[in-house]
Amino acid sequence: MPSPICLTQEIRRIEKQAAQTTPPLMERAGAAAADLAASLVSDERKDVVVLAGPGNNGGDARIAATRLREQFFRVSLVTRPEELPAAVRPSLVIDGLFGIGLARDIEGGYRRLVDYANTQRCPVLAIDIPSGLDSDTGRVRGCAVRATHTLTFIALKPGLLTLDGPDHCGEISVADLGVQTSRASAWVSEPDLFKAVLKPRPHNFHKGLAGSLAVFGGAAGMTGAALLAARAALKLGAGRVYVGMLERLACDPCQPELMLRAAGEVFDLATVLAIGPGLGQSAQAVELLRRAIAAPLP
Repeated sequence: MPSPICLTQEIRRIEKQAAQTTPPLMERAGAAAADLAASLVSDERKDVVVLAGPGNNGGDARIAATRLREQFFRVSLVTRPEELPAAVRPSLVIDGLFGIGLARDIEGGYRRLVDYANTQRCPVLAIDIPSGLDSDTGRVRGCAVRATHTLTFIALKPGLLTLDGPDHCGEISVADLGVQTSRASAWVSEPDLFKAVLKPRPHNFHKGLAGSLAVFGGAAGMTGAALLAARAALKLGAGRVYVGMLERLACDPCQPELMLRAAGEVFDLATVLAIGPGLGQSAQAVELLRRAIAAPLP
């Protein structure tokens, strides 16, 4: 199944609908975090520092701390900066300070806790989302934990995948907590997402049966943009691919099957047009754009 991506308001709606489930979602989330945390501790010391904030994310972290203690890990639960165990050299730090509900910049004592997590050499596991990262946009709110691993709940969030998210999340895992996400804002672009529309082609097939694409662009100094777009079209399964270049080239040595032409020569050859890569803003580019808009083609 394609991996769904949900905005914060959608996750809240799902959580509300699942509020009466047994065991509660927080218990499930804490248990899932503890299981992943245990697998990340590679040495024999088993010293884990758990940073727990004041909200639901902190509640998940507290449950994870309890579960780890039951597995004989030495757990230091930290809710305020003055509680940091200076003598402990942790094998793992769990970030449960702030989750997807963060609506302001992190500052003061909590910034010190974020700094503590970011200066450790051990793995750092963020619960749901690294603290300080906006779950809808990926923007850092003042400061943010740089995790080596992130365990997110129910579904992926846009902020894990965009803007600053990829630099802060590390390896992302999803624990769906047994909750179905029937509606989502988006899905990860994975092969499963396209199986229904990309049918197998017959064996008796040639490129002339897969349409003809014309890519227009490639002004002087920007020819690479048009070539990259045309190469991508070949890899995605387009049949004949023409490149209408503003800066004329004889051949693309990386993809010699591309048919390079002067821009005005390929309108009558294509069944679909793509215009823009490296087009520039010259008078010739404007005229080419007008012709493309007027052409009776997709």
